[in-house]
This record gives sequence, structure tokens and C-alpha cells, in this order.
Amino acid sequence: MEEKIFEEIGFTKGETKVYLSLLKLGESTVGPISKKSGITMSKVYPILEKLSKKGLITQVIKENSRYFQSLNPKSILNFIKEKKKKLNKEEERIKKVIPSLINQQKKEAEYSARIYEGFNGMRTLYDEIIDYLSKSKEDFKGFTMGEDYNDEKINLFFHNYDAKRREKKIKTKLIGTKSQKKFLDKEYGKKSNLSIKYTKNKIPFGTIVFGDKLAILNWSGKPVAFLIQSKQTAKSTEDLFDELWKTAKP
Repeated sequence: MEEKIFEEIGFTKGETKVYLSLLKLGESTVGPISKKSGITMSKVYPILEKLSKKGLITQVIKENSRYFQSLNPKSILNFIKEKKKKLNKEEERIKKVIPSLINQQKKEAEYSARIYEGFNGMRTLYDEIIDYLSKSKEDFKGFTMGEDYNDEKINLFFHNYDAKRREKKIKTKLIGTKSQKKFLDKEYGKKSNLSIKYTKNKIPFGTIVFGDKLAILNWSGKPVAFLIQSKQTAKSTEDLFDELWKTAKP
């Protein structure tokens, strides 16, 4: 039990054995300490030096021999008090650097996810997208919906936000499939600041990428959108968009 307590407050097993042995021996040279603790003499010397620095033992020279003796066991409390002081100082130092560490964490590994539900949720999401793009001066990049454009209410929603994008002078680039070309050209083909290209390749329908965010929209039943904030995910999606944009046709 005693040995376990000493180890819990920061003693090594060797320090614990040597200290308890010396406590029982009283004043002693290294030989008896080594024998009682079961630790070789070559290792006992450096352990005694460490215990001395901890303020737990003392030593004297008698007849050309070095004798060691443990101080009052209450000195252990002084050792713990000093340890507390050091920990408090280290705590204050860490507190000062934590804001910097948090900033690094945000820059290097920022990741979050949110859900937007219903038409009100979709309006909130699109307002955030438009606000970001108007400030960053980046293009709106997205993959078209599936067959949801045929829904009158959904189509009206996109017409309204297309007007808001034009008002903010945000250039819009959309990639759709060839089966959507006739309908989308009729509804959006002659709008300013809007370019639509079509591809035979499979596309991630209802996906918008902006900054370090990726929005995935589903209009089937109750509208819902998932917004993922991840630099890596957003970049890989934008790279896919840019590659398809090169080969897609107006």
C-alpha cells in the first residue's frame, strides 16, 4: 500500500524502495541500503541523489564514509507542496497558449455538419451561400437537381434565388445531365450571369460547393439539406466539378 501511494505521487519504484529501506535502517551507508532494497549499489547512488534533491534525505561524511539518513517523513508534504507550485505554474503557461492551439485546430482540422429542413431551412441555407459568395467574389458552383425541377413550387424557389444571385452579380455555373437540357434551357437558358453545361457522366445531383463547405440537397417529400464543413471534402468535390466543366457541353 505504501509503495503504491509513493508511486502515485511521482516516485519511481526504485526511489520508493530506497526511501522506505533507509527509513527503516536509520543512518546508513550504501551497502545496507542496497541489500535491504534489493537494488544494486551502482543504481542506489543516483537514486539517493534524486531523493536528496526532493528534500527527503540528508547525508554526512564520517571517517571517510558517506552516511545517509531520511528526514522527518513530514518532509514528503513539502515535496508535494513544491510539486503543486510547479504544476500551477505549468497550468498558467498552458492557459496562455491554449487560444493559439485552438486557432491552429480550427485552421487545420475544422469539420462540422448541419441539417436544414423544409423550405424555410432551404431559404436559410441559400441566404448563407449567397452571403458568402457575394463577399468572397467566388462563382456559385453546383450540380443540378434530379427531376425535382418539374415541381412548380421548387422551380419557383430556384427562380427567386437565381434573381438574388444576379442582383449580387454572382456568376453561376451549373452542371446537369443531357436529359435535363430541354427543360433547363427553356427556364434558365437566357439568364445573365448563369451558365449551364451538360454531361453524359453521372453527377452528384443536388450538390453545391462553396468555400470549405459542401451542401447536399434532397427535395423528395419534405426538403432537407446537409451542410458539411470540411476543406478536404469540399476541395475534392470542387475538383470533380472543374474537371467535368472542362468536358461538358452548353
